[in-house]
Amino acid sequence: MLLPQDSGQTPQAVSYRWLTGAEDFAVLSGGAATAPDSTTFDGWGRQEDQEEAALWQARMVEIDTGLAPGRSEHERGFGPETTLAQRCAAMSARLAADGIRCSAHTLADKRRTWKAAGENAAVLLPRTRDKRPGGFTDPRCLAAMQEVVAGRAHDSDVTIELIREEVEDLLRSRYPTELDDPATAAALLPSRSTFYLRMKESGLADVMAGPTRARAALSATPSLPHGGREAVLRPGQVTQADTTPLRILARGDDGRPTATEMTTLIDVATHGICALMITPIRPHDSESGQAGQATRAIDLTLMLAQAFAPWPVMPGWDPLSAAAASSLPFGALQAADKRFTEATAARPVIHPELIIYDQGSPYVSEHFTSVCDQLRIARRPARKRTAPDKPLVERFFITLAHRFSQHVRHGWQGRSHKKRGRGIDRMPLYTIAELQQMAQEWVALEYQQTPDTGLRDPFRPGIALSPNDMYAVQVARSGYRPMPLSPAQNRFFLLPRWVTPGKSGFMINYRTYQPIAQDAAHYREILLRGGSKLPGREKQWECRFNPYRPERVWLYDHASGTWVTCDFRLRHLLHDPWTADMWQEHAEQHRAAGGSEQDEEAIALALAQRDRRRRSRRPPPKRTGAEPPFQGLEMETEQPSQDPYAGLEEFDLSTLRPRPALPISPMAPPLAPAPAALPVRAGVEQDGGQAPHPLDALFVAADTSGGPPEVSGSGAPDEAHEVVEAELLDEPGSGADDDSYEEADNVIDVWEEHMPGGMQP
Repeated sequence: MLLPQDSGQTPQAVSYRWLTGAEDFAVLSGGAATAPDSTTFDGWGRQEDQEEAALWQARMVEIDTGLAPGRSEHERGFGPETTLAQRCAAMSARLAADGIRCSAHTLADKRRTWKAAGENAAVLLPRTRDKRPGGFTDPRCLAAMQEVVAGRAHDSDVTIELIREEVEDLLRSRYPTELDDPATAAALLPSRSTFYLRMKESGLADVMAGPTRARAALSATPSLPHGGREAVLRPGQVTQADTTPLRILARGDDGRPTATEMTTLIDVATHGICALMITPIRPHDSESGQAGQATRAIDLTLMLAQAFAPWPVMPGWDPLSAAAASSLPFGALQAADKRFTEATAARPVIHPELIIYDQGSPYVSEHFTSVCDQLRIARRPARKRTAPDKPLVERFFITLAHRFSQHVRHGWQGRSHKKRGRGIDRMPLYTIAELQQMAQEWVALEYQQTPDTGLRDPFRPGIALSPNDMYAVQVARSGYRPMPLSPAQNRFFLLPRWVTPGKSGFMINYRTYQPIAQDAAHYREILLRGGSKLPGREKQWECRFNPYRPERVWLYDHASGTWVTCDFRLRHLLHDPWTADMWQEHAEQHRAAGGSEQDEEAIALALAQRDRRRRSRRPPPKRTGAEPPFQGLEMETEQPSQDPYAGLEEFDLSTLRPRPALPISPMAPPLAPAPAALPVRAGVEQDGGQAPHPLDALFVAADTSGGPPEVSGSGAPDEAHEVVEAELLDEPGSGADDDSYEEADNVIDVWEEHMPGGMQP
């Protein structure tokens, strides 16, 4: 391919052999020509495309000139006397012989396009056409097909022919005039073969062939909202929230084992945990009529409150869980937000801007919606039964089970009821508050500081970052703006109740609340007004309370924008912490016993006695008895171990003989020889006529001069002392008496012969 210097001309394809073999060919300069525009060689990216374009270029040159590039003679059918149509027909016949179907008219069109593009070979490549979805079938027919298949999602399976009949009936009911006209009916309702083809191409045939459960789940899955996923560039831009069972038994308020579940808010940009909340769950009891318990809107509100404030380091936590000891920019955060202290946990404060949540009842409640509106948090529901809409929080629950839950031995129930351990409810279980603190410490100590392969810095792509590292990278670019909320602002996030104040106070769930001494004057002023005068709430006032701390509530004065603090009238009777659920439980028990739910004094006394009984109750019985034997399968090895003592008879220890002791030095002379029989010690009487002990001959009377002991009865020289001196004084290599070694052997034999039972001397 020759590139002209003039940009107005097009590249020319010539044979390299002809170019270099020409007489006037010469290399004028070594510089390369400027590369042409990329649009000139569109479709030339792959080597296969370049080879195919070169083949079509040679064919077009031969059709146009009658002479193939690199050849000096004309092929048959391409001579000077042939016309353009004849050369196209000859090229078509040649391609047909090679197995390529291309008519003469197609070749003429290719040549015409090639000449119009300045003999550019790129236009000769086949263009990939964008496949039209549904072909030429009317879009209204495709929509009717999807509607009919979706309507059959919960029914038994049927054939495609029945689907076609229902689609035709649906179209006739909607477009009767168009189907009566034969010209438009063919376009609106395709033929039977085309209908089957469209069902297969659209995937509806595979949907109909699947099980009913899969078809029902697919029909309940709407399309992705807001056109797809967006790019996340800063912390808190997109967050994901979900609730899942924790599979850890905890000790409930009544001291009994209760199941738990966790709600988590995770940031998409940093994969960090913004907040988490552990709550007890209890199924509905049909026999007693006791209502069930699960995560509620107030739990989600308390979870959001964690996201707007730093976590404190609780007593007993690891020192490495502090923010000052982590990779967070602690100095910059402390300068921007005074709430960051040395006792702040290593978990960044991330303000959520958008929450993607499942369509559970707490997330769509009016209270949670109003709280998000006050905090200016956008909400986006995920599709039902579509885990990929919030994949990070779904994956976090798996990580939680592997790295936290299964390590809580007291209460861990396993991943399913089939793998649940025995006696879990009899273990010393943790309370909900203890589990909450343990989970928060694990997040600050391990999760936030563990590298994640999905977190990368564009300037350091080879290094996996932890959530805290990723937050440090992004907060330097996006910045951090603290949003501290005052106690008065936080009270708007509690549960609302509309009450009617009176002289003796007001009631919430049959509990009477009265103002404290500091706010008594403000409360009397509210009574003098006669009502709030709000639209729809003439005599009622707004009150906020926390169901987990119901001993104190706050009455809101809309005129002055202040709060009136009120306490429970019988608060002095309840010294232990209590909740609204515990009060409701005892109220139902009191009503079942024939009392009234409005008798708050009796309910308060029963609640106080319950706490006393719980503290004095005996602990649950422990499991007693022998441990059951292991009943698993025996493991088979390739080479079973052999018992080296198998087949040996029982050994008699009385026949064991001692091994002779080695001399102190190899060069030392042996001990003095001993007689064949040891004589009886002189002057010693035998007790009871028994034989003398063999060692009695060694215990002779010591010499008064302090010399070595003498052996009596044999006339042997006293050489024991001399042997020791010889060992200390003789030099190596000095001659030794050879007879002394034989005498030492005799002494050893005699010693072993008289040893009782092989006793070591």
